[in-house]
Order: sequence, then C-alpha cells, then structure tokens
Amino acid sequence: MCGRFTQLLTWQQIHDLYELPAMAVPSLLQPRYNGAPTQNFALCRMYPEVIRAVGLLRWGLIPFWAKDATMGSRLINARAETVHEKPSFRRSFKSRRCLIPADGWFEWQSQGGEKQPYFLTIPNEGPLSFAGLWDAWTQEGHIWETFTIITTQSCPDLRNVHHRQPAIVRPQDFDAWLDPETPESVLLQLVRLPHEGPFDRRAVSRRVNNSRNDDAAILQPWDGCAD
Repeated sequence: MCGRFTQLLTWQQIHDLYELPAMAVPSLLQPRYNGAPTQNFALCRMYPEVIRAVGLLRWGLIPFWAKDATMGSRLINARAETVHEKPSFRRSFKSRRCLIPADGWFEWQSQGGEKQPYFLTIPNEGPLSFAGLWDAWTQEGHIWETFTIITTQSCPDLRNVHHRQPAIVRPQDFDAWLDPETPESVLLQLVRLPHEGPFDRRAVSRRVNNSRNDDAAILQPWDGCAD
C-alpha cells in the first residue's frame, strides 16, 4: 500500500513536469514531507476540453454515490488488479484518471517485532508520478474533490520492504494514462507492471509515524539512536 508520501515540488516544477499550459494557480504550494490521507495534494488531470490542468484535491477517494465522507478514509489506495471492477473505482478508472507528482513514499518493514520506516525514492529523489483516480462528491451544495493512489505488486528490489508499491507512470506514458480514449487493456498494463527502479531506500526516524511531524528532518537518514 501507499499510506504516506512526499510532495515537495513547486508549482513551476509541476507545470514543467506535465508540460502544462500557463494558467493561474495558487501562489503557494504547501510542502508535504510526511503527506498523509485527508490532506490536500497537487495533481494533474485532464479536463473535458482535453487540456491538462493542475488542482488541489483531498487524499482519500469519496465515490460520487457515497452516503457520507467517512468512506474516503478507507479508499486511499486502489489495487491495480481490480481497479477496473470495484464499484468505488470503476467509473473513475474509465474517465477520471490523474497523475500525482511525488518525490518518494514511506513503507514500514518488520524488524525484531517493531516496524522500521523507510523512505523510498529514485536516484536524485524524483520526481515520480503516481497513477491515481479522482472523483467529485456533493454534500449540501458543497463539492468535495478527492483522489486515490493506485498500487501494484512490488518489483523484486522492493519486496523485502513491502509487497505493494505505488503504480508509477513514466513520462512517455502520461498521454496514454490521461487520454479518455485509451483502451482499458492498455491502462491496466500501465499500472500492473511495477516500476523497476532503480530505487534508493533509507531508514528514517519513527517520527514519521505521526503525521503531525511534517518537516525536512523526517527525511534524514536514521542513525539507529532513539527517536
């Protein structure tokens, strides 16, 4: 699964990454060193006019048919193997796909009865683009836009840390992932084949276990001393 990730890119870096047209965006993008569900993150999606655009959406997908917002806390990830079939995701998989820019993510490995957190990234720490889905849910006239991150089986290099990893879309596949006309078979292939890396990993402090700890020190290598 993917339950925490970092998003430290500026708006300009995100625009450059996705080759977006110039448009007005919020002047400040809050850095997420220890990004957690229910927080807002930047993502790239396709509008009906077939124009790439960025937005700030809440992590934890609330399907359009949900009775209340609590469902979002259970839908932070969608499995690549079943994303096209599950009622919570299948409509979004057909027409509301997105790319979530990230620098890396955290996983926990069991060690001697405890869980050691690791920060996982690619050399030079990204940027990466996670495959995601978004949806819009309305309550009392207010529209909530939310997203989920698709996960797939881990590549061999990461299996000793965790058996799942985010589905990572390569830049050459951005168009296919966002295009509403891409066949389902192609989409499934994009998210089911795990990114092979190479990946860098480093043990980090257990401070990451508390999402209120959201600072640059979270990413420093852990030296084995008490947190």
